[in-house]
Amino acid sequence: MATVLELAREVRLRLISRETGCLTVEFPDETVAIYLWDGTVATEREVFLSCFVRNPTDFQFKPMDVSDPNEARFGASLLIEAIERIDPKFLVRVWEPYSEWKISFRMDPDIHNTLVKDHFANAIERLRRLMRLTVSGAASLEPPKSSIVDEIGQIERAFAAGNWRQVLSVNVASSESDIKQAYRKLARRFHPDRWVTSPDMPLRDRIERTFQSVSRAYSELQHPSTTVTLYLKGSIAKKALWQRMLSFVRAS
Repeated sequence: MATVLELAREVRLRLISRETGCLTVEFPDETVAIYLWDGTVATEREVFLSCFVRNPTDFQFKPMDVSDPNEARFGASLLIEAIERIDPKFLVRVWEPYSEWKISFRMDPDIHNTLVKDHFANAIERLRRLMRLTVSGAASLEPPKSSIVDEIGQIERAFAAGNWRQVLSVNVASSESDIKQAYRKLARRFHPDRWVTSPDMPLRDRIERTFQSVSRAYSELQHPSTTVTLYLKGSIAKKALWQRMLSFVRAS
């Protein structure tokens, strides 16, 4: 499950980069297409705003040609309006998954180095302000370090063993759709652009490598490589190679 916060950050990223294409936003009962054209939103205003009244299950941007929408174009002000219109009760639910995350915003000592959950008891406008700051990039969020370091460690071990499904936290019974959704979730979480404001450079480096590992694992599950053993090490590589050779001999 993605969140409205992640969706808002995705829209802002595409607006700033002035990319043209379609942002497909998936909900349990429908799929909404948000067209972006050269730094503007090229989709009907109400269609765009409807994407911020509930959390999406997933979203994906695909570069593509979009006809010049002429008058049907909106700037970043439409994203601000979407944030301002979020229902207060829903806004709290948006922030709940980030309750243990630390906020970095040196310009305000009441916010800097606090946890998101510290602000649940304050006026709803505090959470709305936090969303504006986070989406704009003025403030950054960092998950509990022990949590993300543990997750990175699990992915690194699975990747070293060549267990692509374990890298994506899926199993042999997972459908192609499940695998794609798991990949998108991890790709969003570890995308380097999401961590560019983090002051922890070693962690940022590990996150970038983890993003590459996740992408590699997904690629291998889609199109298995004949040189996969080059990515394995030591006895693990030898074991994997012998197992494949034995399976080939038996099949023959």
